[in-house]
Amino acid sequence: MEERLSRRESRREMRERTYRVQPRPHTRTSSEVLLAQLREDIKALNSAVSIISQKMKHLTRNEKILGRNLIVLNKKIKELSERSFGSEMSEETEKKLNELTLKLQDMEAQLGELRSELSYLKNNSISMEKFKELQFIVQSINPTELATIEQVKEMLSENKKKKE
Repeated sequence: MEERLSRRESRREMRERTYRVQPRPHTRTSSEVLLAQLREDIKALNSAVSIISQKMKHLTRNEKILGRNLIVLNKKIKELSERSFGSEMSEETEKKLNELTLKLQDMEAQLGELRSELSYLKNNSISMEKFKELQFIVQSINPTELATIEQVKEMLSENKKKKE
């Protein structure tokens, strides 16, 4: 008999548990939303800065490679021109020399563009150190303590209502 009672009580407890009202999940306040958006913006800026720094590294590496190629091509052109002055140039060597000269001019133009891009990126982007300083400043402001425009408007309208 006692077993039946304990079973009934346990069933009753099970029913009560299933019908209990569950607490509502925590809703975010506007300051928490603002803070979350700020964190997302900081992460996006951080990734953009790292991508720019990687591009700058690649540009400097490519600039060095192009510079070496230009030096090698200049040497080859000098050798060919010295050989050709000793004897008359055939039409084929003259064509090749003209092609090499054109390629050299194109590479010099590309190198100039890379240099200008690199200087532009150096002048118009911030370093990781500066970015981390800005990130620290934004985090130290603690945006959760700030009020949004809507909140200020609500407070002003409430004050007006209280005065009336």
